[in-house]
Amino acid sequence: MRTTDRALRNVRQFRSLQQLLERADVPLRAAEFVYIQLGCAFLFAMLFLVAGAPSLVTLGALVAGGAVPRFFLGFRARKRLQSFENQLPDLLITLAASLKAGHSFRQGIQSVVEEGAEPAAKEFKRVMTETQLGKPIDDALAHMAKRVGSPNFTFVINAVTIQRQIGGSLAGLFDMVAETVRQRQQFGRKVKSLTAMGRMSAYVLVGLPFFIATIVTLLNPTYMAPLYHTGLGQELMIGSVIMIGIGSLMLKRIATFRG
Repeated sequence: MRTTDRALRNVRQFRSLQQLLERADVPLRAAEFVYIQLGCAFLFAMLFLVAGAPSLVTLGALVAGGAVPRFFLGFRARKRLQSFENQLPDLLITLAASLKAGHSFRQGIQSVVEEGAEPAAKEFKRVMTETQLGKPIDDALAHMAKRVGSPNFTFVINAVTIQRQIGGSLAGLFDMVAETVRQRQQFGRKVKSLTAMGRMSAYVLVGLPFFIATIVTLLNPTYMAPLYHTGLGQELMIGSVIMIGIGSLMLKRIATFRG
């Protein structure tokens, strides 16, 4: 593990994987997760190889097996980020109320740690731990914003940093930013509901060819055998997968809005 860490620590993809593990709150190092991916890929490939699947299908199983852990890691990270985003307006209001009561900014963060829910409470607790070890609170919050990956929270931290440098009422700033974040979230949910039909159409169009191929293979394997066991059939499958991938990316761009 240590050898892998030393060999790959300067690789950008390896650092991104480590950041994703922190974002998903998974207590693993990037090297450990890479070995898990390799193990899953080998396991999937062996299962299809023992079942007598064609070499192209076995290769696809190898790739899919390696992608499964990454898929679940990304899903966990997105779910945790969404939970943090949902908590953010209430957290800002809590900070504003603490400041209005005469507490310091550090005490306001401590109140969030004590009264908040996961994952925000855990992240702010880490901020407090870093400040106790001598790290400036602005740097600790900036590190938290990068670790969490929330655009709204990054906006909040930038505003707080500027306000702390030039002076002014932080409580009023938190109230204003909390309302802004809430309005952004409401707008995002509205756009998501309006594009739900387009996203569902994309899922159906992408999944339908694989579904039909699986059903026909189970009902009549002889009919599908030329597609799996001939060179022309394998080339057609590769071309189909590439075209489906390009089409899915285009559909995703059409049905996705980033404000």
